[in-house]
Amino acid sequence: MPADKPPLYDTAIFAARAEVLDIVLDHVPQGIVVVGRDYRLLAFNKPIEPIFKLTPGTFAIGSDFRDIINTWARENGQDEAMRRRALAELDAPEPFSFELQQLVQGEPRWMVLTHTPLPGGGFVRTFTDITEHKHLLAQLLELSRTDALTGLLNRRTFFEAAENEVERASRYHRPLVLMSLDLDHFKQINDRYGHPTGDRVLQVFAETLTACLRQADRIGRVGGEEFAVLLPEQTLAQGAETALRILEMVRALAVLAPDDTPVYFTASIGLAEWAPGAGVAPLVSTADQALYQAKRDGRNCCRVADTA
Repeated sequence: MPADKPPLYDTAIFAARAEVLDIVLDHVPQGIVVVGRDYRLLAFNKPIEPIFKLTPGTFAIGSDFRDIINTWARENGQDEAMRRRALAELDAPEPFSFELQQLVQGEPRWMVLTHTPLPGGGFVRTFTDITEHKHLLAQLLELSRTDALTGLLNRRTFFEAAENEVERASRYHRPLVLMSLDLDHFKQINDRYGHPTGDRVLQVFAETLTACLRQADRIGRVGGEEFAVLLPEQTLAQGAETALRILEMVRALAVLAPDDTPVYFTASIGLAEWAPGAGVAPLVSTADQALYQAKRDGRNCCRVADTA
């Protein structure tokens, strides 16, 4: 006769299975809670505690999950609307999932919360911290919008900003000036001192523009040695003052070549004021014409477009 198999309800088997399940759950990166129909905590895994960084012991078998939510709101400074929403969603009859941003001891953190109702009442929830993923996406977005060498807006993003500024100037009847800038004889710098020195010239010029301009001004690198600046809320006369200040600062700059030779450089600037009813293209064209005039007049100067 074959030996009798142990019954399925053998306590040792159940204990072994429970131990394996605990090990698995504690090694899952998501925080997991199981809540009964009376809102009592039936199970949770270890990652749930560091995700929320609440007072030790807040998560305990038998605790009322509503009290945990209240503790979470109080200790991490969640507003009343978020607390009420969190409590109301405990009774959701259908599964749901969404992203939420919360404060964890003053630090903004992003979570994905999933809610799965259980037969007969209660639910399982998982909490996935996606903060690093969000930071990476933000960095990738920033890289897609900025020039890698100078950190300024790239061409596409600058002209998107120009469309927005023209629309704003038109809506509120406000002044707007566009500044076109070009480094003089930049090819000669690259040919004589090498591209690394040329790159450093571009970076120093970009830093100078940023230092000279207001936070509201939008600065872009729109070509190799070509730059553009949007000056909202400035008249042509104010823009000209800004341009002269930039030229003065640039004339005092120098970048060291590999042999420690100081490399001086200058820029030419063209200015145009937005005309009511016009779009971005005429504004750019007018500023470029003023820039070409500055080049024809010997460079290292500023010219203002006649937009009468």
